[in-house]
Amino acid sequence: MKRSPLDIDRGRQALRLLGLTLALLWHAGPALAQACGPYKVGLYEFGTLLYRDEKEQLTGIDKDVLDALVRRSGCVLETRLESRARIWDQLQRGQLDMTVSGIATAERLQYADFLPYLVARNHALMRREQAQAAGASFSSFLADPTLRAVAVRGFRYGSQIDGWLSQLRAQGRVDEVSDFPVALRVLAAGRVALLFAHPLVLDPWWHTNWAAKFELLDWAPQDSVQASLVLVRQRVRPADRELLARHLEAMLRDGEMDRILRKYLSPEMWRRSRLGGPGG
Repeated sequence: MKRSPLDIDRGRQALRLLGLTLALLWHAGPALAQACGPYKVGLYEFGTLLYRDEKEQLTGIDKDVLDALVRRSGCVLETRLESRARIWDQLQRGQLDMTVSGIATAERLQYADFLPYLVARNHALMRREQAQAAGASFSSFLADPTLRAVAVRGFRYGSQIDGWLSQLRAQGRVDEVSDFPVALRVLAAGRVALLFAHPLVLDPWWHTNWAAKFELLDWAPQDSVQASLVLVRQRVRPADRELLARHLEAMLRDGEMDRILRKYLSPEMWRRSRLGGPGG
């Protein structure tokens, strides 16, 4: 049976469409097969970095950083709230892929990459009357055996402050708690006299009546640390680590990181906390 010219033309169009579809699938196949994620990210409550708003929704600098990375990179990041000690334990055991605002140590660098995005320095936070009684240095605090401190399990405060806490632990003068909100409540209740804290996580409260009861003392001015996105090398593919690093660097260059910090911090604290600013 002889085919009409119309049937022949339709057949050619169908073949061209099939060829185009196969070409698109061939090019898209590797990208689909190598999609970024899903990865599990451990979050922890820590003042302006992550806290619950009046509607009990998690908000803060770290959440906004992750949201921006998801939007820019297309990576699938599944977040879950944990204590800081459990996060580091799971990262080291290979049960968690990432965390936020992590502080690098020699031990942690053995299994994870650290991508910094802000700078912080811990200060001594004390009730005002106790700060005046203890004097202006750690040595005077150490000399009074009646004074105690509180620390969060899994936190690294900086080399000098970590050394001071080791001295206090040796004397049985440190209460260990699961997270920062608990530590803050222990201090506010008067059960301890000292908590080391980043001013940036306290910034919203520091401009209220709450601050009148407390004093921040800069005992370790050289003990600045960089807070980083932490990626476990055995869990996050090299290409995805490179992708996230590239987008985080772009956020630091194009001003998105500055916009996030300004959203939660006072102008002075923003300048001190930005990477490459006065704080680091």
